[in-house]
Amino acid sequence: MPQEWAGESGRDRAVERYVQELLVRRPGSRPELPATLLLGPRGSGKTTVLRHLADWARRAPVARLDLAALGQEGRKPIDVLAALVFQLNAKKKDFARLRFPAFGLLTIAVAARGEAADRDAAVRQMEAALVGPPSSRSEVINHLATYAATVLGAPTAVTAALPLLPEWQRHWARLRVRWQLARIRSRSRGAGSVDGFLIDLNQRYGDREAAERQRAEAVLFDAFLDDLQRAYGSRGGDKRRTTQCLVLLDNVDSPLGNDFLKALLDARRKAQAPDSLLVLATAGSYPAALEGFAFGGPRRPGALPGRWPAEEEKFVPERIVKGLVVGQLRDLARHEVEQQAKEVLRSAGRRVPAPTADNGVQWLGWVVHELTRGHPAGTAQLLAALLECSAETGWEARLRKVLQPSSELVDALLERLLPIDASSELAQALARAAAAVNLAQAQAGRALWDESGARVQEEFNDFCTDVLRTMHLDSGEEESDGRTETPHPLLRLLLLRRLAAVPEPDGVPAGAAGSAEGASGVRGRRSVHAALRDRAAAAGDEATAAYHALAGGGLAAAAAYLDDAFDRLTPEEWCTELCRLRRAPLAETGEALEQPLWERYERLVDHLGDGAVDQRLRTITRLLAAMWISPEPPDDPRTDRIGDPYRDPLGDPVAELYGEIQARFHTLAVHADSVPWTSALLRKTKQYGKEPWL
Repeated sequence: MPQEWAGESGRDRAVERYVQELLVRRPGSRPELPATLLLGPRGSGKTTVLRHLADWARRAPVARLDLAALGQEGRKPIDVLAALVFQLNAKKKDFARLRFPAFGLLTIAVAARGEAADRDAAVRQMEAALVGPPSSRSEVINHLATYAATVLGAPTAVTAALPLLPEWQRHWARLRVRWQLARIRSRSRGAGSVDGFLIDLNQRYGDREAAERQRAEAVLFDAFLDDLQRAYGSRGGDKRRTTQCLVLLDNVDSPLGNDFLKALLDARRKAQAPDSLLVLATAGSYPAALEGFAFGGPRRPGALPGRWPAEEEKFVPERIVKGLVVGQLRDLARHEVEQQAKEVLRSAGRRVPAPTADNGVQWLGWVVHELTRGHPAGTAQLLAALLECSAETGWEARLRKVLQPSSELVDALLERLLPIDASSELAQALARAAAAVNLAQAQAGRALWDESGARVQEEFNDFCTDVLRTMHLDSGEEESDGRTETPHPLLRLLLLRRLAAVPEPDGVPAGAAGSAEGASGVRGRRSVHAALRDRAAAAGDEATAAYHALAGGGLAAAAAYLDDAFDRLTPEEWCTELCRLRRAPLAETGEALEQPLWERYERLVDHLGDGAVDQRLRTITRLLAAMWISPEPPDDPRTDRIGDPYRDPLGDPVAELYGEIQARFHTLAVHADSVPWTSALLRKTKQYGKEPWL
């Protein structure tokens, strides 16, 4: 099983520091603690972060619940709240135990009474007591305590709720009743399970009693918060309790999660008084419960709040409304991946040959980050797969082996990254769409959808409009309003690997760019790129046509486009087009990459031969071929801002062709006979002046 690296990245520690600042409590303070929503796609580490925080804060009152899993068990908000209360009620060595008299007595009354009218009467009594004068609350507490002492006299599942009630010494009910409950507690210690109690509580309300259930849920939430406020508001509690209560809720965008989160936030708003709950909830999509007017209304189209820039170390969620802040979990930065790579190399030991590149730790961290772009689950599973290879296999060969189109890792990661409810038809459509530069181009490429039905189109549309599943990127300058959507770079890499495993239709040669015309269907990688190339050419988009020609193996056509553009574009514009083309997906994957690098390079440019090819075109062709195979250099902000996050360094993982690239740039610069061109091309020469991992 891949190591999770929980709490070890700078990202996780930033979230931990954010929680710590809010969790620690000073006597006399009554801060308003907002509920924090952590957003992230599948595999972003949401559950791992919560698991780490639960372990980190285990000495304080903490509760962690997976609302998607509880929903699959048929649970309702009423027993989810009870499960949360039982966890907060657990004994802590360094913290005075929390008691919940109002909540505990009401749940006992609800769980023990068989008649709906009796349950509703108890709920209404508590509802009135919570908003009435203190004497009213005391009267209802005594009444329910007397009932509890009576019903708990016999063995029953509801005895599990006894620990929620205060000890008999506390003056929370009449002395006789407290003594009676204390004797029952001593006799029934260990009797009655919490799970059994929760089942009883859940079964008290059938489908026909939805209104009664909702009223009971609302009053139980109110009673829960009232108990907390009293536990922390008393003089003794204020001095003894040095931390807030940490509540960790996973998958609050599930149906049960939506209902529970809304009920909790509604109760907090209704209370109009600070409580001690520090709620940290995670979701893979923006919860529908938070799109109501009370929580800020529907989100902005194409955007979600709380974006966390990769270069920002501190976690600062965005305030939506009073009591609610939202932050997005970012991917891991390169230095965080490098730290994991260091541990992997250490685990491999001396039995495994060290990486051939200088500074193996930096190299492995860089190449893994290039492939995964810091996706937490992808990074962890890729590193784990590298360790499982045979000891004599070098690290470059390991990378190519585990990412072959038919490898187990590709299938496992696709299952992890694709929508959980994705159909096989959608997975196939996404593999074809991954060939496009962005999802908008995939939508418009009708040839990709000829065999897809309306249902698949609808699934694809849902995928494209889900901001967490796709990357929304500026398509040009920072002030530009134009935005394009792409799959996450790792997801695109995996989808292209799957597409490479699909056999080509008749009429598309394996070693050529092919043509979409006359093909029996658009299925394989080359035929998909051919269809997109033909569409771009018909629309007069020469740049996109050249991109797909190159991705389909048509180096000559792409180089001819650059040679023609050399005479009509500025140096910066031409270098930008060169950058766009060098990021086209490699035509060779899997075993083809095991052949010697220089043989692959010379085979690509073999069509130049010894014939009368223009010298500039010859140089541009060799330059483009070397740059296409080679990994990305550090970005040049003047020419490399093209909104394409895709990377695949496996064509030349140790940057052997960088010297060739420098030589070709230098040749172009010498023959440019123009100050702007010479200056721009020599700058590009320096861009390839050192290994990209240093």
